[in-house]
Amino acid sequence: MSCFDCFCGLFGAEDPKKKALKAAKAKLVEVIQAKSCGPILLRTAWHEAGTYDMAKKSKGFPNSGGAIGSITTPHEINAPPNAGLKKAQDVYLGPIKSELDAAGLHISWADLIQLGGATAVECMGGPKIAMKYGRMDGTPTEFAPAPFGLPDAFPESPAQHLRD
Repeated sequence: MSCFDCFCGLFGAEDPKKKALKAAKAKLVEVIQAKSCGPILLRTAWHEAGTYDMAKKSKGFPNSGGAIGSITTPHEINAPPNAGLKKAQDVYLGPIKSELDAAGLHISWADLIQLGGATAVECMGGPKIAMKYGRMDGTPTEFAPAPFGLPDAFPESPAQHLRD
């Protein structure tokens, strides 16, 4: 509590969304440092954001994809391009989300996943990434087929997508 916060909230206690983000970041730093899971959190954030499809922009939220938390759906998390990412969801991010929710600090999966990626970069010696938060979770009503515009985790020709 800062000197400008009042126990009764008269002078504007901290915004609950900002408080949830700060708590999530602190938990992410702990987990990344304790379990060396930065790379999988970064890959999860990339695969979540990488589903954005400009061709579906006119279909609007949530059907254009992107960082909307939809990687947590069975359709996406179990798809070949996302092989191994269920561990990030269940072992690293899920407990943080559950703990924050139980404490009344709500953060969307979409924000937690992107915060996890940005925090991983920072914890691994990279730059602090300026981010905007406030994403809503969404599940597309029209599921795109895998690989969702992403390269497959186990392709027949591993670097072909780079040559194409």
